[in-house]
Amino acid sequence: MAYIIDGNLYFQDGSNPPLQLTHGGEDWRLVFFSDDGEKIFFFRGLTGQDLYSINADGSEEKALITDNLLLTFGSEYGESTTLCDLVPVPHTHRLLFRTCSHPDVNTTIFHFDLFLADSDTHQVKNLFLREQGGTFYVSPDGSMLAIDRVNYIDIVGIDGKIIHSRLATYTLSEPIPLASHVYWISDSRGLIVALPINMYHETGLIPKYAIWRYSLDTGKGVQISLDPPPMGHDPARVSPDGNRIIYNDYEEGSFYVGDLSEGRAQLYEPSPGAYAFSDWNSDSTHFIYEIAAGRDLYLGSFNSPPVRIGRGHFIGWLDTNRYLYSTDKTFVIGEIGGQPMPILVGTTQSLFSYDPESFIFIYQPLSK
Repeated sequence: MAYIIDGNLYFQDGSNPPLQLTHGGEDWRLVFFSDDGEKIFFFRGLTGQDLYSINADGSEEKALITDNLLLTFGSEYGESTTLCDLVPVPHTHRLLFRTCSHPDVNTTIFHFDLFLADSDTHQVKNLFLREQGGTFYVSPDGSMLAIDRVNYIDIVGIDGKIIHSRLATYTLSEPIPLASHVYWISDSRGLIVALPINMYHETGLIPKYAIWRYSLDTGKGVQISLDPPPMGHDPARVSPDGNRIIYNDYEEGSFYVGDLSEGRAQLYEPSPGAYAFSDWNSDSTHFIYEIAAGRDLYLGSFNSPPVRIGRGHFIGWLDTNRYLYSTDKTFVIGEIGGQPMPILVGTTQSLFSYDPESFIFIYQPLSK
């Protein structure tokens, strides 16, 4: 794991002593590891907008994105510009980001541009100018992006070149436009897309979505009918293989599991309540969800009833069978069919006064 104490970055590998990587006292927020665990990305400086990368052994510390660098892309990237939606590119040491501005405390304006930064070459490339990008989703193999440009979705290469123009289209709702939600299939050969149904939408109304499957081989889509349809601003979680879905029916307060290969849904949790979905494991058999009111975590399965994990906050799957969560100032590894194993116990309240995402974990299987 990596963490910041008193403005300095530390790396710890298992039970080995922590290694202090930086010493200037100006680091303030971690972003993420590269997926091979070799690179750590973090913010530094008084402005809080300078993004650095460093190797996990403390070598090759480098300022990757700074205010001065952004200004080289145009005068519109001034002091009010901040980095938003930083996303790692799988199987690389690269990351994607777009910019935004904060004219006041309660307002964020997204500029819908897109940049690609490479921490190995230290190069930053502008893929799309302002208002020419959109909400982006990276393919699992790291080679493509699905970009929702508001009423249509393009598939582009990681270099920004068009692969499928307007793969999916939809009609914008009024007066508030609803966006689509994109879920890549694990082999990167297709998408499951939730397209908004509502023609009229305003604050307080519940958005509803139709589910479509798109093939990149054919460039065509097929609608999958689910009754009831997914609802809400975060409508669903789709399994990595693209064959299963979990979603809410907010009108009933119920939780459904759907089979996308057969186009059917079944009631999973009938009790009225608010359910917050986490994610499926890598083999698409189990998922974690939370009953938001009580922060109770549950392990779900497509063919089995839920199993209560306990009170806590889900952090992520470590592998197919194990997952990480925090509870009572303790980080715990849970295992499907096994016993929970505490791995880090907070000795002071200040250690766990941060949101658990302040700690970033990677998991690498032991060699046989």
